[in-house]
Amino acid sequence: MADPNDPISFKPFHSAVNRIPVPRRSAANLANKGRLSADLFRDRAASGHDRLEPDLWSGSIDLEMTVRTPLVFGEQNDATVTAPFEEDEKTLRMSPTMVKGMISRAYETLTCSRFRVFGDLPEESSGQRRRKADTKPLTYRGDAASALGLVPIRICGEEEDGLVGELFYGDTLVTNDYRDDRGRTYETMRAASLQGGPAGPADLLVNANDLREMTPHGEHIRCHISLCLHGDRGKGARYAYWQVTHIITEAGELELFEIPNSVKVVDHLDNVWGYVCRTAPDGMSPNKLFSRKHDERFFFDVSRQGPKKVHVESDVCKAYAAVVRSYVYQRTQDPAHQPKPPNRATHAAQQDPSAVSLKVGDLAFAVVDNSGPTPVVLEIVPTMIGRHAYSASPYRLALEQDVVPLSNAEEASAADRLFGYVVPDPEQDAAGGEVAARGRVSVGKVDASRARISRDPKTLTPLLEPKPGSARRFLTGSNSATPSARGSANALKRSEYFSPGQLLGAAAYPVHRGVLDSRKFPKQATAPAVMNGREQHNTDVQLKANSWVEVGSELRCTVSFTNLSHDELAALIWVLTPENLVPASEQGPDRSKCGYLRMGLAKPFGLGVLEVRIARGGLRARQGADLSNSYTALNGCLGLNEPVVDPGKFVLPHSSALVQTPWVQAMQRAAYGYADGIKVRHMTLPENRENNQTNGRTGEPHPGKGIGPRDMFGPNSAKPLRIDNRPQNHGRPPYPGGNRGRRR
Repeated sequence: MADPNDPISFKPFHSAVNRIPVPRRSAANLANKGRLSADLFRDRAASGHDRLEPDLWSGSIDLEMTVRTPLVFGEQNDATVTAPFEEDEKTLRMSPTMVKGMISRAYETLTCSRFRVFGDLPEESSGQRRRKADTKPLTYRGDAASALGLVPIRICGEEEDGLVGELFYGDTLVTNDYRDDRGRTYETMRAASLQGGPAGPADLLVNANDLREMTPHGEHIRCHISLCLHGDRGKGARYAYWQVTHIITEAGELELFEIPNSVKVVDHLDNVWGYVCRTAPDGMSPNKLFSRKHDERFFFDVSRQGPKKVHVESDVCKAYAAVVRSYVYQRTQDPAHQPKPPNRATHAAQQDPSAVSLKVGDLAFAVVDNSGPTPVVLEIVPTMIGRHAYSASPYRLALEQDVVPLSNAEEASAADRLFGYVVPDPEQDAAGGEVAARGRVSVGKVDASRARISRDPKTLTPLLEPKPGSARRFLTGSNSATPSARGSANALKRSEYFSPGQLLGAAAYPVHRGVLDSRKFPKQATAPAVMNGREQHNTDVQLKANSWVEVGSELRCTVSFTNLSHDELAALIWVLTPENLVPASEQGPDRSKCGYLRMGLAKPFGLGVLEVRIARGGLRARQGADLSNSYTALNGCLGLNEPVVDPGKFVLPHSSALVQTPWVQAMQRAAYGYADGIKVRHMTLPENRENNQTNGRTGEPHPGKGIGPRDMFGPNSAKPLRIDNRPQNHGRPPYPGGNRGRRR
């Protein structure tokens, strides 16, 4: 049933944030085979500025830029942004670097170039990063259903290349899940529940402080436990859990909890040895972490051989540390909004940074592959419902993909050579092009005398940074398409993202065609965010635009270039021809439609769309040999009396093949947008919750869930997305613990 307060959820939409594939190695292979220009798609050192090569082109391009949706940019002060003005306080002042950045971004995309900026790079030198690339993986929050698949683990030893752990499967290796008289299965949690106080399904029979003293974290204790059913009356998820009822000490047996008649008990185990695992710090009750948490855990294993010993790889240990660091980082990012205390692992790391690492005696939860003859630990996390680490960091993928910024002059990509570069981590004795190179394209003063400025303040919808950890919006497979499971159309498990072989895409914000040339500020850019059917008016995360550039404003500038090859100049002209930025399926024979470049803030909400084209008679160019003759004859020089040239003279080589590549088709789709009238927007929170539903045992997305933005190339590039919220019978897979016969 639709929520009248939320009119957009579960309606068709196009994703406001998408990705353009960057298959650099595939592009280079095509260039090696002569199918694409080697000058544009192979890395090499940039030309110097000490001479004008006889066969290279130098000159200038006059640009006309028309604002098609409001343009917001300028100086940000606290929560406001104000457009800058010249000394007359009337004429807009725009930095040439904004125009250069806009053009270079398009050129970088067309030529499948390296990312010229890439967040935080490793601290080691460039030579080391080529060999090691040992950077921190991103983390993501697991869903509640995934907790059933975790296996309790205790670190019990050290090895040269990792640690030794012991896995506690409870009773799941010796008996089957409970089945009631109606044939319904109740999957059993591996760790027993140890209620942390009076709150919870059982009645506490001792003092809460005494309970904590008798069952401290890490203590090896002996207990009686009872198997209880959850959800047997149709409320909540259906599963079985062991509940600690008694503790056995040297003084004898002591009953801690009494299970009320309202809870169905179907089995008992006596004199069970195990370890207490408390995720709340010492002296704290579980509900202080979050209100619905009332249990801590008791790790046990009643298998004949007892807990299974396993090797824990060093990479798994590093991923655990990354998860703990992410908890600490999140709390330091916003210390004023910390209504809840940290969990045990986070609290320890806040007190001592070295505590992020696993050590002997630590208790945690493991993701385990039980498919082979021996279990393999894939991941370890500090809490049952919390954050997990991906297997590879973005930098590691980028390094394998050849998209990290260059480390020496010979690695310069087409965009590096044209617009310049700075090596992020040069060698100690590096000099010249091994450190930086000035580009061969420069942008002159921007004429904004024809720009119309509105001083009508607008409060923008929260401009939240894209989170790479969300994965689906930023990754492609090696074939440039959305990564899928085992070659099928099924979505990947969340844990399978950021895996070796996947590629990072370049962030793209498709044009919102529905707001082009509208004199009104786009509604989606100012409407309050809707969460759970209610508008959110938190001004702390909103930005106020005190002034902005109106639709229809015209900007002009001149772009100068030196020593460009025919192919380089042709590629530059191509991105400055808006008719080229239109998918072939949308462009008519008269080539009357055009695509757009982007600039400024709030691009995901449709702002900052510009039509950029070469002015009539605006291309002036001469080859180096001609310029040399002019210098010799003293009748001309660069920048003076350059002949006007028809841009059509510079045809992009292999253009028919290039426009069939996935990155160019995606670039065109983003630049043109979608012509079906369906909204371009972000996924809403209700849609996101529905889309993230998974099978608790396998982590697989439920059928039709786990979808990401649609590929912006290929026959389906213009089809909208829709999150289905119709009830489905997802069923439950067999329990991975083996054949089990439940005691009745």
